[in-house]
Amino acid sequence: MKQLRELDHPNVLCLRREATFGLAVARTDSVHWLKTRVPTFLDYDARHHAVTVELLAETMNLHETMERVVAIPDSVSRGLGQLIGAFTFKECDDLLAAIPNNLCTGKPPWILSFYVDQGAGLLSPANVQFLKMIQSDEILKSNLDDLRSNWQATSLMHGDLKWNNVLIRETESVPDWYVIDWEMVDRGDPRWDLATMIQCWWYFWILSTPPELLTNLDELLTDRRIAFDETRFSLDALWDGYRTAIRLSESESQEQKQVVSRFAAARMLQTVYELLHIQDEVSLSARLMIEMSRRILENPQSLPEFFPGGSP
Repeated sequence: MKQLRELDHPNVLCLRREATFGLAVARTDSVHWLKTRVPTFLDYDARHHAVTVELLAETMNLHETMERVVAIPDSVSRGLGQLIGAFTFKECDDLLAAIPNNLCTGKPPWILSFYVDQGAGLLSPANVQFLKMIQSDEILKSNLDDLRSNWQATSLMHGDLKWNNVLIRETESVPDWYVIDWEMVDRGDPRWDLATMIQCWWYFWILSTPPELLTNLDELLTDRRIAFDETRFSLDALWDGYRTAIRLSESESQEQKQVVSRFAAARMLQTVYELLHIQDEVSLSARLMIEMSRRILENPQSLPEFFPGGSP
């Protein structure tokens, strides 16, 4: 059960969105491929602001999986890529139609306008520093502006498809896996979901670096490259699943990678914000993430080895 502790308006809307989506999935026969990958919706108590779904016992999220075994099963990564590709399928329009317009706005991700609009929330001292870093960087600002102005809200989008929101259960054969926390579901660009997943490999690579080895990005790219290559196969499987689901040709695949790479760089800036929300200073690992994002936004082909299909 998910029940709100703080009844502020944004949280209430998020819970209503998740409940409405869960009920729509349960009632839409044409999305059987999605039913098997989300917790079964059971009830929504609007009066007490609570959503009840099936309990997924004996699972762990993908971040926990990486911390334990430094590997995500290829079948899970490929399946996630296929699921994201399927968000563009026609039957997903029925799910979006079930969500009221005031809950399904199609607005660009908030990080794309963060440097000009911080909303009503209070920023930690570290995030105040982070904000100033973006505001003083013309490359970051111009690229975020470009991504925001060209945002296309055309398909179903989870909105927060990171490792923590994917649960996996080991079985004797192929692992079971599920996507949870649909409170940010919206009409948007599913490539943002794909990008959100891709940047998880990047920040895990940086955060898993021993403190004594945290220096600058150029040295990490040389000295810690092998640590990233150890996880490359599951990253490649993610892209392969997506490419296959929407039947991309080789040329189309390369074009889409350019868009997804910039989305992933922007999404990692959001990850930086999330990491700094209770900190007083911008950590060195966060600065490395910002620098990596900046380089990719400035030139999406600058770090091809960190994208699916890059040479190990």
